[in-house]
Amino acid sequence: MRIALVLTCGTLLTALMLAPIQAADIAEQDPAYYHTGELAGSLRSTEPLPLFDADPQHLWNRLFAAITIRPSMLPSVQDGPPVARIEGGDRIEFFGWGGTTYWDEPANAARLEGLLEKFLAEGGEKLSTDPLKRALLQRDLWAMFDFLMNRHIARKGDSETRQRRYELCGKLARAIQTLALPAETLAQLPDNYALAVQSGHFAATHEFDPKRDYLPPRILSADDEWQEVDFFQARRTEDVERRYVFLHMRAFQGRSYFRVFCRFPKGRSQFENYLKELDANGIDWRASAQHGSITLKPDAPELPAGTEVALLQFLIALDTNMQMVLTSIVESVRILVFKKSDGIEDRSTNLGNGVNAAKYTLKRRLALAEGGMQHGGLHREPDDLPVYRVLFENEMARDWGSGGRTMQLTADCRRCHQGNRQTGVQTIGSLVNTASVDSGAALGVSHTLPAGAPSPHPARTVKWKTAEETYRRLVEFVGK
Repeated sequence: MRIALVLTCGTLLTALMLAPIQAADIAEQDPAYYHTGELAGSLRSTEPLPLFDADPQHLWNRLFAAITIRPSMLPSVQDGPPVARIEGGDRIEFFGWGGTTYWDEPANAARLEGLLEKFLAEGGEKLSTDPLKRALLQRDLWAMFDFLMNRHIARKGDSETRQRRYELCGKLARAIQTLALPAETLAQLPDNYALAVQSGHFAATHEFDPKRDYLPPRILSADDEWQEVDFFQARRTEDVERRYVFLHMRAFQGRSYFRVFCRFPKGRSQFENYLKELDANGIDWRASAQHGSITLKPDAPELPAGTEVALLQFLIALDTNMQMVLTSIVESVRILVFKKSDGIEDRSTNLGNGVNAAKYTLKRRLALAEGGMQHGGLHREPDDLPVYRVLFENEMARDWGSGGRTMQLTADCRRCHQGNRQTGVQTIGSLVNTASVDSGAALGVSHTLPAGAPSPHPARTVKWKTAEETYRRLVEFVGK
């Protein structure tokens, strides 16, 4: 679904360039959260948020709160005193780590179980016919199911805990199924990225200004300008498609699919020639084979100034047959803009190394707003937002992650996108298969998809997820 533009594209672009929009606009700040001081980024209350309905005590809001809101006692700085906070709510990442036992605690499990029983007994799915609301609540229940089922498969906890968790998974599975919609309905969910661009809320150019809320307007509509990247694949007789998946997708356990796009200043030919040069002359293949990761030569070609890379995350929903349906809903956008790529300090950029980074996430508060979706439901996360590292933590990671609450968003970006060589190549793992190599993918330089070619990443995600034990258990539950 798309909406008509009131202004012409040229008029809109001119308006945006004359009045660039700044990050963390005061009017956009969610009143449910603190935005300054030691409590910044945490909730003001444990009360359910009025997201799925204006009444905070609506059953859907209470159920959402039970799976997303939890307390913490963590220091603001390393070795500092702990501070009491309320975390979660309207976030994209599910706050569950390998070492988390919060939802296994009897009182918390009982609260969730009671709400699920009420939902199932009273036909809670009938409280809304809105397809977007149903898809989003299903998404959140699915995240909880996968988390608990993984713990169950790993046999974590005593027999009483495992039995309680197993029964809870059964109720979650049935609730997930009741919220399911026909595939044809899910296919009609809005193209919220297009709505975000058309809203005029985001700047269409970046001008290398890290404070500008820049959202590229043509990522999904101009493959002459933005090229989608696919992994290098060695020729093999066996089916190895499941190996060529993004680490981000694996971190979200296949409930979202991801696509990576790159834009070079001079367009497609410049990017494709760069990849060929990198493959032919920029990589020490012997060292790479020995170490199991790409090793660049000292004179490897650098990314040209002005290079942009975007990682888009899309929602996957389950239809009435419990089949995975690829939707057009963008859940997050991560953007890197290279003012330069030599890695030398540059404090005019928000990563401090010549690169600007920005992360936009889908907010239910905006996506489900009364009167219709507000600017595509997307909101830029402030650069100084305190974040918990959820992605890429190991299976035994302690509760709240290895870094706790001592890291800000831009610092978290630097962990993966600040190279130790004088080139920006190795900071973009998708260009050299680093983003999938630990899945068993062959080392190699990625390539662009031909103009007009469909993306292979959505179908690979479905193949990966449907072979996972958590998905099979989910289908088994609803088939009983």
